Formats: sequence, C-alpha cells, structure tokens
Amino acid sequence: SVVQGRNNSVDLVGGVGSPGRYALENRNTTILSVLAQGGGISSNLTHPLVRLQRGGQSYETRADSLLSEPVRNVRVRGGDQIVIVEDNRTYNVLGASGVQTVLNFGKERVTAMEALSAMGGLQGARADPEGILILREYRPEHLAPGGTSGPEMQQVVFTLDLTTADGLFAARQFAINPGDTLLATESPIAAARTIIGLLGTVTGM
Repeated sequence: SVVQGRNNSVDLVGGVGSPGRYALENRNTTILSVLAQGGGISSNLTHPLVRLQRGGQSYETRADSLLSEPVRNVRVRGGDQIVIVEDNRTYNVLGASGVQTVLNFGKERVTAMEALSAMGGLQGARADPEGILILREYRPEHLAPGGTSGPEMQQVVFTLDLTTADGLFAARQFAINPGDTLLATESPIAAARTIIGLLGTVTGM
C-alpha cells in the first residue's frame, strides 16, 4: 500500500505550471503522470530538459525524447525531485561555412552531418570537404592511459573526409558532444588565391 507522506511524494521544483509536492497515487506513477498533475511543462522553455534527482544522483533526458520513447517514462519513487530546465548544451561552428557561431542542440543527439547542415553547409569556393575537423576536449577523469576504455589524451581532433562514402556515412553517425568545435577548413586552392590576392595588393601599392 502507498501511505501519504514525505516518503511517498515527489517534488516538482520548477519548469511546470504548478510546482509543488505531489503525493504518489500508487507505485506505478510515472514521470509523465507527475508532470501532468503539475500542469505540464512550461511553454516558454526552449528545448526543455527533464532532470530527475534521486539518491544523490541526477538523471536527465530531453522532453521530446521522453514523449517519443515510452521506455524513458520511468516510475518515480518517494523522495524524487523533478525539475524542468532549458537544454543549454552548445557547440561551436567555424571556418568556411555558412555561419560561424555558437549553436544549441536542437535535439538530444546531434550528428556531424546535422551540425554541418545547421551551420549552413560548406562554402563551395572555399571549403575543403576532405578536411572537416571536430575539436574535442575531455575531462581529466575521463582519460584512460592505454586507450582501453577511454581517450588517451585530453585534447583530440577528429577528421572527416566528405569526398568518400565512408566519410559521408561516418558523418551521419558521429555524435557531436557539448563544447565541441566543428571547423570547416579552407581548400589549398582558396588559400593560394588569398595569398596571390595579398601579393597583388602589395605589388599594386
């Protein structure tokens, strides 16, 4: 049986219509059921992220993933705390592309190919499709000397060659991490044109 009290209730901390403490009706109460009791997710949040805090641990998932994947709609327990926040994960895009800026994650998982589309694609006259770089920095605790279960170095550069079938399929599978920098390098021809232009300017002076 479920007895009303602190041990059989959950806290909706924020990001919903009516934050507060909600008693569990039974042991099969799920996250979505609790969010519904709290008036649903606030409509003014961009890319809402559902964060569940339990026993000193924090678990989170995008709201759209929670709605589309029933397996994520887990049962809550007494003492759980749920808060809805905006997904503030970002990555940088630079180089010979349509835009050079900081982009937000439009969904829970963004691939390199999707990131290339979000950055406006490659500039045909400047970009080198053989030199798409992803710069990533790992935390020291994630390093694994010997590479058995993690990266060996803290700073790693991944390269994608979009002129090959393997490179194209790899770009569709390669997941961008928060904080990554995606760099579209310039082609050697474009660099040579730039140098020639500079020389011409200096000669003209």
